[in-house]
This record gives sequence, C-alpha cells and structure tokens, in this order.
Amino acid sequence: MLIGGASKKVNLHVVRRIKRALHEALQLPQDTMITVTQLACLEEDCAPLETVIGLLRPGSPPLQHKVHKSTEFIDTRDLVEVCEAWGFSVQFSALDSILKER
Repeated sequence: MLIGGASKKVNLHVVRRIKRALHEALQLPQDTMITVTQLACLEEDCAPLETVIGLLRPGSPPLQHKVHKSTEFIDTRDLVEVCEAWGFSVQFSALDSILKER
C-alpha cells in the first residue's frame, strides 16, 4: 500500500513488455534478469510514483535507474535513457517496435 493512499496495481502486461524490450534490444543472455518495480516516490519535487528498472548479470554489479513516472507511462525515450545510464548504446527504433507490440 502506498503511503497516504490506496495501492495502485501495476499492469503486468506493461512490465513484461518493458522487460522484453530491454532484453531483446540489448541482446542480453538468458541468465540476465531485468527487474521493473513501481514505488511511491517520497522525494521532494518527485512524481507520486516512480519506476525503478534494474539489471542483474552474473559476475557483474547490479545496475538500476529510476524513472520518475508510473510504469504505465514509461515510453521508448525513457528506456533509451535507462540503457544509456547503464552504459549501453541502443537504437530508438529497436526499443520502440518491441515496446509498442501488444
């Protein structure tokens, strides 16, 4: 439950699409895990919800990046920003085509 309000369930279809888009665009091996978590943001000047996307690879330190919006509003530009923050170069079109699939 979010502090000060009712819990908002995350759309699992959206979470799976985000994970799949990143996994495929970055051509990650099967043993790599991507996490997508929506949290209440309690920082000043922060949207009420934020999405934390993590990358877990065997033998490497975990990486994470915060996007200050709810999971359902994550778009291709946000995912490009995540990839760049993790040190990957990715084509906008590669992520966009996967993310827009239903």
